[in-house]
Amino acid sequence: MSKTDRKQKDIENRRNEILDAVERIYEIGNFESVTMDDIAKEAEFTKQTLYAYFKGKEEIMASIYIRAANNINQMIKAALDEKQSMTGYEMLDLMRIVFTDIAERRPLYTKMMSIFQLKDLSEFKNLGIYDEIVAKNTNLTNYMSACMTKGIHDGSIKKDTDVKSGVLFLKALILGTVSMVTYNEQNFLQEFNLTPMESLRGIFEFSMKAFKNDTE
Repeated sequence: MSKTDRKQKDIENRRNEILDAVERIYEIGNFESVTMDDIAKEAEFTKQTLYAYFKGKEEIMASIYIRAANNINQMIKAALDEKQSMTGYEMLDLMRIVFTDIAERRPLYTKMMSIFQLKDLSEFKNLGIYDEIVAKNTNLTNYMSACMTKGIHDGSIKKDTDVKSGVLFLKALILGTVSMVTYNEQNFLQEFNLTPMESLRGIFEFSMKAFKNDTE
């Protein structure tokens, strides 16, 4: 390994240590109220060291989103690659199952997804990660489009389904549902007597019925 490569590896390791600290903070509290001082304390770095690797909290949040998106994309891809013999509808439903599992095990990842799929991304152009965030947002769209297109061709999804509208519907539903269960947990318990995960599963399962071709 060259000196340059070793230096870059050290930078990546430090950045990951900081992001690991942020994830630990989220597990015990509300990340929105966390300060750079809190992150420095958890990571056992000085605040000055944090600014050597990140320009501020917004870049840290964006980097957590990129990490989350990478993990989500890898899990979805791995699941779909193993099930190539499935129909398009079954593959689309498998995405639902994977995403629900991620939401239960890694709530920070789904929360970051809901934030950065809806956020005005222009503010990240100055951080040098705008293109990467846009690319991560596009990956989910591509996976959904591929599953729907396959389903229309194999007859498992309704023939008159417009792929673009279907993807927009699912993305809006996923992001809206995640936002609701993340920020209105008490409301769901009081109004529907459902936990956030019960709400998430129910809405996702119900939404899939809109695509399934029951006439075949």
